[in-house]
Amino acid sequence: MTDSYFPNNYTEYQIETYLTSNNQLIPEISSNIIHWIEHQIHTLEQYNDQSDASVYTGSAGIALLYLHLGKLFPTEKNNYTSKAKTLIDSCLEQIHSKRISFLAGDPGPLAIAAVIYNDLDNQKIVNKCIEKIISIKNDALHDSKSDEYIYGRAGYLYTLMFLRKEIGSHIIDKQLVIDVFETIIKSGEKYAKESGSKSPLMYQWHDKEYMGAAHGVSGIIYLLLKVTQHESFSELRLYVNSHLIPTVEFLKTKRLPSGNYLSSSNSQSDKLVQWCHGAPGFIYLFVRAFEVTGIHSYLDLAISAGDVVWNRGLLRKGYGLCHGTAGNGYVFLDLYRATNDIKWLHRAIKFSAHCLDYGKHDLSRTPDHPYSLFQGLAGTIYFMTDILNPMNARFPAFE
Repeated sequence: MTDSYFPNNYTEYQIETYLTSNNQLIPEISSNIIHWIEHQIHTLEQYNDQSDASVYTGSAGIALLYLHLGKLFPTEKNNYTSKAKTLIDSCLEQIHSKRISFLAGDPGPLAIAAVIYNDLDNQKIVNKCIEKIISIKNDALHDSKSDEYIYGRAGYLYTLMFLRKEIGSHIIDKQLVIDVFETIIKSGEKYAKESGSKSPLMYQWHDKEYMGAAHGVSGIIYLLLKVTQHESFSELRLYVNSHLIPTVEFLKTKRLPSGNYLSSSNSQSDKLVQWCHGAPGFIYLFVRAFEVTGIHSYLDLAISAGDVVWNRGLLRKGYGLCHGTAGNGYVFLDLYRATNDIKWLHRAIKFSAHCLDYGKHDLSRTPDHPYSLFQGLAGTIYFMTDILNPMNARFPAFE
């Protein structure tokens, strides 16, 4: 056992069969996972802290989980929608954050509320939530705001895309998406020139040039690439070759000898292998770069980084999404969809097997928010539900 991760003693893929003819997990595995989910949901229902409305660590994140469970278990959809509504109504009473992102600001709870009330055919509340999100645009476009994912402008851009997907493209004006996208580009250009960066786009947060998904360049560029993949925003594809792919090329140079990636430009540490810092976030970036360009070397980089996560991704910090085993397990599902190689599904299932022993490992820390989506139990449940339907699995509030 190292300081940061458990040794991975799981065997590599041999000839195991995991999927039925309709791409669902075989009952021998799915029945155990479903039983675990049902048990853990009862535990989660003990959560009664209404002081945090955020998606990241608060009630809105658990509401998002309930929405997801309603999709996976249609016979229980009304029950889960009711639970989600109760939590999100509490969030709406207390949102007053000055943060502009989906995960840590008001846009996340408002967007989730809009989806819930859209399902309930209450257009009046949907419109009210959307109006509040749009009213944040001037703040989001202001030069003083950061661009990173958890707290910054990329999180606001994600909110807009989330709403267009979950409710419909009519709900958010296309021009607003373009304005936010181009503001992120201009901000990255400006800082890259001021800092003398070799990358066409560079960003900082709290005076550090972070590289990872949560606060850094890889998460921002990943999202921008995703937006350019949408047919509605074909005019933004001009930035792919001029700004985005050259930045991906720069980020390739942040690879460490182990195959992991630097957490920030002024660090040489090779300790962190988690969604927020290190190889996992880079995997999403490289897979998107491969999808956008068709250049296979990007997929090769993602696969190489996936091996790092397999070897070092059973984290002693816990089972959560941001810096835990469940968050690392999601990269295997992304690689499985990208490669159609059953090896990656095997690896995801083995990480889910580790999560089945939730609370039984000798962890190095206890999460500050043990029930939350990104630090605690809700995020692990989300991952376990996605294991049941791997082709449709997506890292919540990010993919």
